[in-house]
Amino acid sequence: MTIKNQKEYFNNTYEKWKEISDEKGSIINKAINILGISEGHSVLDVASGTGVLYSVLRNMHLSNYVALDISENMLKELQQLYPKTKTICDDFDKDMDFAETFDYILIFNSIPHFENLNIVFSNAKKHLKNGGIFAIIHSKTRKELKEHHKRIGYNLGREAIPDDDTLYELVAKYEFREVIVRDDDFFYFSCKK
Repeated sequence: MTIKNQKEYFNNTYEKWKEISDEKGSIINKAINILGISEGHSVLDVASGTGVLYSVLRNMHLSNYVALDISENMLKELQQLYPKTKTICDDFDKDMDFAETFDYILIFNSIPHFENLNIVFSNAKKHLKNGGIFAIIHSKTRKELKEHHKRIGYNLGREAIPDDDTLYELVAKYEFREVIVRDDDFFYFSCKK
């Protein structure tokens, strides 16, 4: 299986992405604790889907939460679940230019669907406040995700989660600092602007 058109694929399959397992919820909570997200912070949830991450963040009294996704149907579903949520339908894999900046920019369980990591890191730098944190989190480890993709016959033609060398090169190129990479019970990467 390959996905030729990301937007079309997620618009057609949005209903299957609504579920949040206890395991995913636990991983989101662990990541939030590592990141230090708390009351008053602002978050851009990239590839937000139907709001899996927001289902945990919504009671944290954030100063601003914005869900960004390429799929209109994903965002419509998110708005039905959380009507007051601000959404942007756009592609973080393309150069973006909107005025807001955030304390945190998070990509949860979606990094395999981004093809141009240079643009992703450039957008993160552009839309983070100074001292803000960009994080890539996946509920599976690199090895687990590779096995999962093999099992379902999904072939990206590249690594689903970038290797450490690629991440460190991008961090250096976009002048981020304070890098953390973990790949033990789930995948976690963060860096600071």
